Amino acid sequence: MCNIRFSIFTLLLIISSNTFSAGYDIKRFDDGSFSFSILGMKLNEGSTLKRESILFNDKTSPVTLISHSMSVVYKDRRFRFSGKTKINVKKKIQAINIRTILFNIFGQHMSNLSNTEAKDFSVGENLVNGKWRASDSDITELLTSVTYIARVRYEDGTQWVSNRDNLQLALSSLHLEKKIGEDDEGK
Repeated sequence: MCNIRFSIFTLLLIISSNTFSAGYDIKRFDDGSFSFSILGMKLNEGSTLKRESILFNDKTSPVTLISHSMSVVYKDRRFRFSGKTKINVKKKIQAINIRTILFNIFGQHMSNLSNTEAKDFSVGENLVNGKWRASDSDITELLTSVTYIARVRYEDGTQWVSNRDNLQLALSSLHLEKKIGEDDEGK
């Protein structure tokens, strides 16, 4: 009886992994030290944690994420997150929406960042930059960012839109809080 339960569990795990892998290609990158200095202040001193950038590439998307990095900048008397995203465009597009979900050191959802660029993108590699407000606690707690393409507008006006169910499934595989949320986008 125990072997049957184990076999059924194993089979379900294999089936869910195949469904998951059919929708997204997931890549993980080191995004720098969790301990850093800004304005002469040392933050998270003594921590050996590394920030992580995770890219979700939907296999049906006309745009592939190549890399994404987050940094903290201080400008106009406030902290900001600065994101640099390198993309590969497979077919000419006129607009893109790239979203980044932020998680703290405990894997808990912090916020969602949305970056919409309304411009013509040619086929090949392109760079998309974004800046968002960040609180003091945001900059000292951010550990993991998950970035994905949410929406693309083609030249003919039609759109490609990410599948939210597949995104939720992919997110659940990371052992982070399973929240996509759109309540606080564009923060």
